[in-house]
Amino acid sequence: MKEFIDAVQQNEKHPGTFHIPPKDLLDEMKEGWFVKVAHNGERFWIEITSIEESGTIFGRVDNDLVNEHPFKYDDKIMFEKRHILDVVDFTNS
Repeated sequence: MKEFIDAVQQNEKHPGTFHIPPKDLLDEMKEGWFVKVAHNGERFWIEITSIEESGTIFGRVDNDLVNEHPFKYDDKIMFEKRHILDVVDFTNS
């Protein structure tokens, strides 16, 4: 698994300035939702393609990246809920 920023850990260290989505929202996530993660100092969006019972989340990178990364736009990646900085549900729009 690529090393994404652990958003939960950052929130524990800096609760006043590093916000994360509430647990109930993370528990509601479904295929098609978008989540923000961070890697190598850059935040970007991932479209969720599946969520396993183990908690592993699979998705595809949904924007072009500026910094150096081991992945690019439309690449398939995996991560965990603890890496999520933000959540957006466009499926009901």
